[in-house]
Amino acid sequence: MEELLNKSVMVHPLTDDPMRMQGQVGLIAQINLKNDEVHVQFPYNNIGVYSTNALLSLQPKEMVLATIQTKLLELDPKDVRILLDIYRLQTIGQTGAIEEALRWAIGFEEVGKNSLVTLEDFIKRGLADEIEIQSSRSR
Repeated sequence: MEELLNKSVMVHPLTDDPMRMQGQVGLIAQINLKNDEVHVQFPYNNIGVYSTNALLSLQPKEMVLATIQTKLLELDPKDVRILLDIYRLQTIGQTGAIEEALRWAIGFEEVGKNSLVTLEDFIKRGLADEIEIQSSRSR
């Protein structure tokens, strides 16, 4: 699970959180899947411990782009534009850009449905921030 260290995640806004960090973005500092404990570091060195289902992550950028392509006609044009912005921010890949993308995703319900996943699902599905898209070539 080392690949998840320093990954940007957002505390689910509906999580019961004694630290009151709902909707805040932090970086995974430590993860113990056996105990379902994820230590998230926030600004000013605040660290909270969460379960994987209490944290939100962006889907890999290739999946966001594929969603745009497959749902182009059914999504509102505004949501398509925001999803494209999220994809662009993910392509930049810097922590600040990912944080901005997470805020866009959580701010619009339909966009969030098409770009966010719980960290639990991210792990269970074997996702990674960088995935290869299989392409077929005709000969």
